[in-house]
Parts: sequence; C-alpha cells; structure tokens
Amino acid sequence: MKIHVKELGAIKEGTIDLSKKINVFCGPNGTGKTYMAYIIYALMKSSIHVGSNEKMATELIDKKETVFEINYSILYKYRSDLQNNLKTEYDSIFGIGQELASEYFENTVVEFGETEEELHAQFHEASFEKNIIINNITVLVSKKKNTSYLNLALGDKVISSRDIEYFSFFLYSALLSLCATYPISSTYILPVERNSIFTFSKELSIRKQEAVDHLHAMANKETKVDKFDLLFKTTTRYPLPIKDGLLIADDLTEIKKKNSDFYDFAVELENELLHGKVQITSNGEITFKSEKSPKKLLPIHMTASIIKSLSSLVVYLKHIAIKHDLIIIDEPEINLHPDNQILLTKLFARLINKGFKLLISTHSDYIVREINNLIMLSSNKPEVKKLKSQFQYKDEELIDRNDIGVYYFNYPKKNKQNKQVTIEALEIDETGFEIPSVNDAIDEQNRIAEELFYGLKYSGQDE
Repeated sequence: MKIHVKELGAIKEGTIDLSKKINVFCGPNGTGKTYMAYIIYALMKSSIHVGSNEKMATELIDKKETVFEINYSILYKYRSDLQNNLKTEYDSIFGIGQELASEYFENTVVEFGETEEELHAQFHEASFEKNIIINNITVLVSKKKNTSYLNLALGDKVISSRDIEYFSFFLYSALLSLCATYPISSTYILPVERNSIFTFSKELSIRKQEAVDHLHAMANKETKVDKFDLLFKTTTRYPLPIKDGLLIADDLTEIKKKNSDFYDFAVELENELLHGKVQITSNGEITFKSEKSPKKLLPIHMTASIIKSLSSLVVYLKHIAIKHDLIIIDEPEINLHPDNQILLTKLFARLINKGFKLLISTHSDYIVREINNLIMLSSNKPEVKKLKSQFQYKDEELIDRNDIGVYYFNYPKKNKQNKQVTIEALEIDETGFEIPSVNDAIDEQNRIAEELFYGLKYSGQDE
C-alpha cells in the first residue's frame, strides 16, 4: 500500500510504501517529516460509515459464520471517500483553525497510490486472519490467497438485541475499512511531545478542554451556536496525535483491565531498557517501580527522561497492541544515551518480526548504523553467521533489506530556486544505506577535529 502526497507543507511531492515492515524518514529539520507522519496516521485511522448490510449481519449472528464478497469497485470508492474526507480534517490533524487549514493546505493532495486494478491484484493475492471488534463483539475475519471473499466467524457469546442493532449497523463499514487499509490493522503514534502526555495528562485533559471550548462557544453572544452540534464537536486545540494520546491518558483505568498478546514483549522492553516496571494505578496514574528500589513507586513526573519517553510505548504494548498495527515514532532517540538507542533499534527489529509495521523519523546516526548492522547480519555468508554469534545477535533482531524503505527529505541542491522539499527513496544494498546530511555533518566535524589535532600537536610554539 502506497501513500502519495503533493503540496504538503514544505513537501512538493512524494510517495511512501507502507507495505514495507519498517520505514525510516530522515533528513534535516523543517523538511516535512512530521507532517508526513501525521498525515499517514490520520489516513490510516480514519473510517467512514457508508451504509449497512443487514442480511450479512443477520446471517452471521444466526449461523455464527458467513461470507463477505469483495466488490473492488466499491472498495476503491471507499478509499477515494477516505481521501476526500481527509481534506476536511486538516484543522483537527494539525491543531489549527479552519481558516489557517484552508490557507496552508489549499493545494494539498493525499491519496492512495494504487489504481483500482492494482488494488484488485494486490488484495486478491493477500491472505490473512484478523479480529475486528464492534461494540465488544469480536469477529474473526480470514481471507485465503487468490480469493475475492472474506470468511467471517462469530464466537458463542450471547449478544443482546441492543448490541445486535449496533453491530448490524456498523459491520459492513468496518469490513470495508479493514480491506481499505490492509495490511495495517490500526495505527498508534508516539509524537515528540510524548514525554509530556502522561506527565501533564490531568492538566491537558481533552475532556476538560472540550468543556472549556463549549462553554466559550455558548457564552459568545456574537455567534449562534447549535447546542446539539456541540455534543459531537471535538477540540482542535491539539494536533490529532497529541489529542489521541491525551484520550488514552484519560482512559488508563479502563485500558489497564485488558492485556494484549504482546504484554510479555513489553516486559522484555522494561527489563532491557528501563530496568523497572511501568504501572497504572487504580485511579489511572502512571508510576514506575525501579529494580534498584522495588519498594518505591515513583509518579511519572519524578522518573528519568527515558521512562517518560518510553512509558507510552510500554502501555501500548501491554494493553492496546494488535498484530499488524502500524507504530509511528517521531524521533525515537529522544532522551536516550547512545547505548540505549542501539538497544532500542534491536527491539524495533524484534517488533517488526512479530508482525508489526514501524515508521520512524530519526536524526540519530547510532540508530541508522545499528539498522545497517542488522541488515548486514541478515546475510547467509558463513563469516557473517560467525560474527552474529560472536556479537550475540538473535535471529529475531535481523532485518532483511527488502523489508525496509528509507526516505530522505531535503531541498534539492542542484536547483537552488526550488524552495520545496523532495522525498527521495534511498538505495539500500547488502551493507544498508547512507543519509547524506548526517554523513556530511560527521565528515565536516571530523575534518575540523583533524585540523585542530594537527594544529595542536605539530605547530610551532605558542605565540
């Protein structure tokens, strides 16, 4: 699945291939990497209600199984509707007013990169098994390769008449949404502001802000307000990724009641990186218990910066994560010492090899070099296998170069008149890839250091 954009902030045009297990955004500051990540997040989590199929829903409820025939023309139109709907959401995606959104994104185009024929061919060959949940009713959805239908199966759970009505109303749209964003189940994002979300969640509460916004709207005598509309209006005070993070922080008491299939992996992350446990209290507060002081529970604002930075990832993996999710992390290196950046990169490889998809935006040479190490270690050459054992790398930490996409965001050097960023897909060979701007900065620093060294060691006497 490819996402194509035009005229997005500083970006003139670019295409990202989300079928890769891991995508890496790199390049100088201010070149649109965060804009692109936000747009991908918004598009992947969006859905539209396009009607119901009561006959299919009734058969599924009565017989506990049924078949959903895929109409690729309808599926392609659903994708087009998602694209068109996104045009009206730029204000909430970026946390700005509608007037600014119209001004900044007037010419922006965001679209899926496949034609109807390509969508048909790709999805026809797909095979998968996923659960979708509608009002606490779980449906197992499976598809065999080279077929154009989905098999739906329902458990033996007793369903109330009220739940049946809701389920029947949304099932058809949920299936279209599942197919439209395949192979991604859902999307989770960790923005650069993640350090503050749990720390200041009570002060920044979405529900509090919406109540304040509604109060101001109703108190404004110059503007007529429909009180019914206010029930469905959400605040645009924060960009969408921050707002969603705050909603999770508001709901931690409920979230902690369910453990995901990746709870144990989250514990591995805690043990290897945090050396302690991230816990949710009964009143929905995040705390941390260090291995060095197991009797003390620290509130999140008193913990080390690495805990603040990674606690949201731990909570996600423990309680929310679903296989085939897309995880977006903006600058994963924030607050991490180089050795922990390297260790986190290995954990990323283990994540994608467990079925997740990952998109990271990074300036870290340590992360890039470790990704390159993991690519080189995937070679079957005998000498490389010996080195893998020597340096104690695990098979689940290796990355096949065909599973990674690397995108370089920068202003073109050849055409200085061009004030817009181009997105270049970097070449990845058996040794990995190189980021031009990072290499240039390192080379220049090394050159200066070398000149200074020889100046100190081999020049004449001090003046």
